[in-house]
Amino acid sequence: MPRARSPNSIEAEKLYHEGMRLVDIADKLGVPAGTVRRWKSTQNWDTKEGNGSKKKQSERSEKKKANVRKKPGPPKGSKNAAGHGAPKGNKNALKHGGYSAIYWDTLDEEEQEMIEGTPKDEEDLLIEQIMLFGVRERRLMQAINKYKGAKGGVYVDGAIRNETKRTFKDETEAQIYEERIKAKVEAKERLPGDVYNMTTSTSSTADLVARLERELTSVQSKKTKAIESLAKLRLEKQKLQRELTEDGAAEVNAYVQFYIPDNGRDSK
Repeated sequence: MPRARSPNSIEAEKLYHEGMRLVDIADKLGVPAGTVRRWKSTQNWDTKEGNGSKKKQSERSEKKKANVRKKPGPPKGSKNAAGHGAPKGNKNALKHGGYSAIYWDTLDEEEQEMIEGTPKDEEDLLIEQIMLFGVRERRLMQAINKYKGAKGGVYVDGAIRNETKRTFKDETEAQIYEERIKAKVEAKERLPGDVYNMTTSTSSTADLVARLERELTSVQSKKTKAIESLAKLRLEKQKLQRELTEDGAAEVNAYVQFYIPDNGRDSK
């Protein structure tokens, strides 16, 4: 069954059909702009008629096309960018389109906001992963120190609670039972409360510490690899930037030599 639409998404669609821009709708409703864009895509606002929405959408599209700025990059014909970027046919750059159509309606609002807030830049993703590995590393070290200092050499690794339950044919029978138990407690024939048994199991702290240390080693290894990947990525970025800068300087020199006459040659 499809999830019920939130009041904010209904109000956002209404404002959109009235001609308001997506970023302004997000500011008005106090939600991320990515959320409004996702509502527009998954709820097919542009295919719905009402309040001249198609006309306003067309006007916005034409205005957007008129204000398109040329993206920065190497000059036409430059080969500096060759070999960089995703291979032909790679779909890494696609948005959440397919994901949204299939799985998005199974997520709650908090999960959707979490996905939309995930950084898309490779460097940011690596930094975030390194930070998470650091947190796991710290928690494992705290646990190791805790159990290394535990007395007795054992720890409780499980507990089972056993209770005796009573069933009744109806509410009247249950009420009679409760009244009789209450009467016995008041007459001090029994203690108040219910009785249950608790069975616990213990294990060696030495075994636990060994498992935690193995997990710590694995986390530290993954953290080291993430740091190495971050360093390699930054070096590649610096190399590409240096190549672009050198190529730009070479093109400027070629332009000067071709278009500006040599004074010595002109004087002859």
